[in-house]
Amino acid sequence: MSNNSYSIVFFDNLISKMFKTIDLIKNTYPNVFIFNQEKEFFDFIENEKCDIIFLNLDLLPNDAILITKEINLRKLDSKPFIIIYSNKQDDFAQEFAFNSGADSFINFHEKPGVMILFLKNLLKRRIKLISTSKKEIVLDDEQLLIFNKGIPIQLPRKEFKVFELLYNTPDKFFSKTEIAGLIWLDESVANKRTIDVHIYNIRQFFGKRIIQSQKGKGYRINKKVIG
Repeated sequence: MSNNSYSIVFFDNLISKMFKTIDLIKNTYPNVFIFNQEKEFFDFIENEKCDIIFLNLDLLPNDAILITKEINLRKLDSKPFIIIYSNKQDDFAQEFAFNSGADSFINFHEKPGVMILFLKNLLKRRIKLISTSKKEIVLDDEQLLIFNKGIPIQLPRKEFKVFELLYNTPDKFFSKTEIAGLIWLDESVANKRTIDVHIYNIRQFFGKRIIQSQKGKGYRINKKVIG
């Protein structure tokens, strides 16, 4: 996906403070749209594809918390990332932002160079979400995320590695000794309850049928469940 395909929206009553940042962003991502009125903002995002929406925390008359809740209520087809920005560092402001459904809360919006790097990383994540949303299970071993029908699930490292091992070799049963040696590099772990607990925790996320167990053979992924 080219940079020309991304749509980035800013909603800010005092957008003049952001001109320097926005001008630099436009050099890399030309489809940048700016709004300072609520009606025009909602008319646009309901009718056009949006990848990222930036909201000033102190919007008037409704602040970014209320705007974010309204965006999520409208259930836009493009499912944009919502970023609230402010110079305020109060914990309660950030807590309200995330509770409203925002994806991130930042304070470096007036630093153009940092914003470009932030956008690049954010859009990489968006590409991955879009490309994996139609698949049943997708693994991201960099962030230890498992996408289940496009929904990200984060597991502790060892649980992720156990799932990854079974998922990548779906036709094989792995004994506890094999799992212990490959994941913990210590076969004695097989004599403890550690692996059973990890399998139990994985099943809590994906359902009991996600991993098959067979006495004398061990565990394997259930291909019927993962598709």
